[in-house]
Amino acid sequence: MATILIVIALALAGFVLSRTRVVRELNSRRFMSVVYAAAAAYFGVRAYGAVSGHTRVWPQVILGAMALAGAIDSARASRLFKRS
Repeated sequence: MATILIVIALALAGFVLSRTRVVRELNSRRFMSVVYAAAAAYFGVRAYGAVSGHTRVWPQVILGAMALAGAIDSARASRLFKRS
């Protein structure tokens, strides 16, 4: 139950913070996509550990997906991938 509440609180906080100007400016920096990608890899490893340990997987999957979406959004905002 505590894990469910933590995941919900993190998701809500992420949605609220993503709309602030400070976070939008921070996302336009090139290093933030690497930070988000590292977080996605961390939650991917935790999800694998949860699968092999026969425990709940969905909190790690949700947080990993949020981190992966943050990495993609940050890469687009920082113009890391330029269109030809």
